[in-house]
Amino acid sequence: MSSGKDNDDKALLAAALAGLLPDDPPGAARAAALRARILDTARRSRTQVVRAGEGDWIPFVPGIHIKSLRRDPHSRTQTSLWRIEAGAVIPPHPHASEEECLVLSGSVVHDGVEYRSGDYLLAAPGERHQAFTSPEGALLLIRGELLPDPARVRALLENPPDA
Repeated sequence: MSSGKDNDDKALLAAALAGLLPDDPPGAARAAALRARILDTARRSRTQVVRAGEGDWIPFVPGIHIKSLRRDPHSRTQTSLWRIEAGAVIPPHPHASEEECLVLSGSVVHDGVEYRSGDYLLAAPGERHQAFTSPEGALLLIRGELLPDPARVRALLENPPDA
């Protein structure tokens, strides 16, 4: 429930925006209170943080676990970490939208080229990747389209539909 003071503040802000400020500025106490509220709001961090020990590593396909860092259903994008065990394979897949991949540690091999820590890959919309392999294991940061439910992917891999 809004207090009378909040309503007065909103009215004062609306008047200021409309260029209709009263001739007399608010008193010193009121001005200080307004300034404090504005600075308090500005100091509040809007940054979302996921600490290293937070979040769940969800099995995706054999040898690959994914930890979601951010999901945005509105833009249909997500940012996630992919932990790939040595010898695991990321199956061939298409890209409906752009995908960014940064190799944080280890390495992955695609189309005969090895990508190591610090390497960045950008897949364009419509690109279809061949399988990625990871002979030594890897940790990837991937930003791209929303992934399907990992349980659904596992079920499809274990029982592929008849072609």
